[in-house]
Amino acid sequence: MGGSLAKRVLLIGWDAADWQMAQPLLDQGHLPTLSRLVEGGVRGNLATIQPVISPMLWNSIATGKRADKHGIAGFVEPKPDFSGIRPVSSTSRKCKAIWNILNQVGLKSNVVSWFASHPAEPINGSIVSDRYQASIKQAERVKRFPDGTFHPAALEETLSPLVVSPADIPADSLLPFVPRAAQIDQERDDRLLKLAGLLAQTSTVHAAACHLVQQDDWDFTAIYYSAIDHFGHLFMPYHPPRMDGIAAADAAIYQDVMNGCYRFHDMMLDSLLAYAGPETTVILVSDHGFHSEARRPSTNACEQPVQWHREFGMACIQGPNIRQGDSLYGATLLDVTPTILSLFGLPIGKDMDGRPWLEVFEDPAPVKRIESWESVPGDAGLHPPGLEGDPLDEAESIRQLIDLGYIEAPSADTETTIRKVLTDRKTNLAIALSTSRRAARAIELWEELVAEHPEQSGYKMQLASCYLGLGELERAKRILGEIPTPDGNSAFVRLMSATIAAKDNQPEAALRIVRDVRREQSRDPAVLNRLGELLTDLESWDEAEEVLQASLGLLSDNPVALNGLARISLQKERYDQALEYALTTVGLVHFYPAAHFHLGSALFYLGREEEAIAAFETCLGMGFRPGEAHSHLAALYRRRDPRKANEHQRRMASY
Repeated sequence: MGGSLAKRVLLIGWDAADWQMAQPLLDQGHLPTLSRLVEGGVRGNLATIQPVISPMLWNSIATGKRADKHGIAGFVEPKPDFSGIRPVSSTSRKCKAIWNILNQVGLKSNVVSWFASHPAEPINGSIVSDRYQASIKQAERVKRFPDGTFHPAALEETLSPLVVSPADIPADSLLPFVPRAAQIDQERDDRLLKLAGLLAQTSTVHAAACHLVQQDDWDFTAIYYSAIDHFGHLFMPYHPPRMDGIAAADAAIYQDVMNGCYRFHDMMLDSLLAYAGPETTVILVSDHGFHSEARRPSTNACEQPVQWHREFGMACIQGPNIRQGDSLYGATLLDVTPTILSLFGLPIGKDMDGRPWLEVFEDPAPVKRIESWESVPGDAGLHPPGLEGDPLDEAESIRQLIDLGYIEAPSADTETTIRKVLTDRKTNLAIALSTSRRAARAIELWEELVAEHPEQSGYKMQLASCYLGLGELERAKRILGEIPTPDGNSAFVRLMSATIAAKDNQPEAALRIVRDVRREQSRDPAVLNRLGELLTDLESWDEAEEVLQASLGLLSDNPVALNGLARISLQKERYDQALEYALTTVGLVHFYPAAHFHLGSALFYLGREEEAIAAFETCLGMGFRPGEAHSHLAALYRRRDPRKANEHQRRMASY
């Protein structure tokens, strides 16, 4: 294909994989395959997006779009006839995935176990849906696959013998994960059986993946492994250091499981890379991280499981035309599909929300863009309308989600269950809009949720926050006033009141509220970040710095705190320090306009004018403080290019 930088691409998804867990194992030499991938390519953090819910995130990875565009808004959805609920599926997605786009240009794809890939789409290539590994009948040891598990259907005959049952896992295969397995009373403790079940499902996915990857007739393969996330929810509470509330005996028995999980994935990665060959470009990503340190939320990772997800996952890319031993900065999971399109020399849809990682290419070609792949005609390998799922299979999938804590057990009252699912989906979409600078669109959903659930203070807080972000202070103030105690006295509500006071030219009142909240000694980085931002806005620089440093001490990958410290360092004329903070911020999150502004300012004061121009141009492209950005650029261009300086001066006057 003309302009292609890759002969073929292998995309590997490790749900919840985290450098915080992987790096110590890399340092100890326990992940040799990942180490080779890192040393021979480019690695970095991969920022997740809100809400951190796996089916939404993996479909954003596969489409380059947020949930309001791709249509997957949770784990389950109402059935079309509203007779109950069903797991989200490939028919729930309302835009093309990367394999559909590649289908349109004549490329052949394999997709294995991708989240919400059932029923398998009729693409040029093969799809093994996410119901394949979930279809083991453990009691009867009968393999049953619902209709639509495979495309082409003939794959069933080939892949059925590769399914691994928990009974197929030899006892000694569990010892690397649980060396003290002999001490377990399995009459009372079923965790060893659960471990065997996870290994069986993961091995089943891997067997299908290896079968397809070792064929030599594909252009793109995408494989999704859910195991690290599932292992984490069952066994991360036992990972060292021992948490308060975890029995010493349990910690001693299960402390090695998570390290074993990563080493198992490293071995599977080794076989995939061997089958794919050196001419294949490999992209390894995770949708989010997973708390493994002292800040783990509780002793039960199946209760409120989303709280265990960290903001940053992993990204690594290696192959021909990819830089070696370099770092990737500011990447998000929305970038994966645009990057794959660029590797194949294909245009990126303007309706995609991510960017291609051009900085990882040895010789990047100019980015090509089209309005949208949705309007491109031709066979995309999509489903015909009106497909129905298998009721028995759907029930089993829902049971697994309940076991992991991701959804509540359905009520006996079908109407109540459907209403709860619709509320959750609406909430997830509202969060997706609110956290992507689209508060005006989110307000309609939050207004509906407040009207439907007036007793839920959280919806009112979100609505007030949106109005506050749009500068509608009176509306925000009125909504906050409707929140009863104790919620009305929470730190977030009081800090919103302080924000309103500050914006309403009442700095003394704002500072009084902020200091009251600060005296409570919160250990929540989100609270400390907001405290630091308000203290900075109120020009209480020393207090702000103390608070943001405390937040950074609790959460090192903390772009809000880092950006705030960059701003404070500029004020205190510590330009080298400001530069370091700003660079670290944009290295974590590329789309952080204020951080690019602070980066440009630090570079300007350090006399690095060419780099300062690039930072301010980036900031301007993101629409942040355009008047000030034009002013800085006018000054920077004055000696270099008077024409550009005059243009920025002219445009500055319009703000």
